[in-house]
Amino acid sequence: MTTATQANGPAVGQSANAYDDSTILIERRKNRINRNLTVWALRIGVLAAFVVLWSLVVSQGLMDETLISTPLDVATSFVTQLADSTFWVDVMATFSGAMVGLIAGAVLGILAGVVFVRVDVLHVAAKPFLTLMNSLPRPALAPIFILWFGLGFGPKALVAFSVVFFVLMTSTMGALQALDHDIKQLTTSLGMTKAQRFFKIELPAALPSIIGGLRLGAVYSVLGAVVSEMVGAYTGLGQRLVIVTNNFQVSETFAILLAMGLLSMALDASISGVQKLVTKWTR
Repeated sequence: MTTATQANGPAVGQSANAYDDSTILIERRKNRINRNLTVWALRIGVLAAFVVLWSLVVSQGLMDETLISTPLDVATSFVTQLADSTFWVDVMATFSGAMVGLIAGAVLGILAGVVFVRVDVLHVAAKPFLTLMNSLPRPALAPIFILWFGLGFGPKALVAFSVVFFVLMTSTMGALQALDHDIKQLTTSLGMTKAQRFFKIELPAALPSIIGGLRLGAVYSVLGAVVSEMVGAYTGLGQRLVIVTNNFQVSETFAILLAMGLLSMALDASISGVQKLVTKWTR
């Protein structure tokens, strides 16, 4: 009996552990599904409440319809714009300028952040000039870039770059400087070179913060491109927005703003996916 009990003991223990593990996984999955359902319910509820409130404000005469339009008119204008081929030309003009500014600003911003952290005296020397350049309002830079490069692709990419560069430089420097001093001492005692410490310790630890800065930079890149187009451009959502606003086409104005928001959300969602992968890799 003792032998039989001992023989059956591990099997029973293993089945109990398997049961416990499967139960925990099921509970986690249920909690995740419930959380997602709650999130989407809140989102839909807030959107529905906003649309209802907007409709009531117009229908009750609290605000003039010619000034704020109606949700139905905005939706109709948005669908009409989607069917217009010139609308997609403007979307691509804005998106391409924003993407070039985002990529160039991210690469150079990250490199600058790494260099300034590694060479502190260089950062101290350049800090007043960096602060001065970062404090310049981006709409003020757009006319200068247009004067230099014309009403084409260049100005919108440069304005987007000017925003993204400082966002990524700041986030990179903050992430690298936040590394625990004890870890630095430990790597030194283990005989790791500076290059080994950077690629094996510092960079993986800083990546989540850098990707977070990239998400913010993606939104700002679209904003920078649109600002430049509003000042002057041949094509783009910013130029389209100026035209419909000057013609008092309020529903078309809101439709274009909605398109800009969706474009920024698409970029943010793409980078958010990369951030999740990076977070799993660095754990």
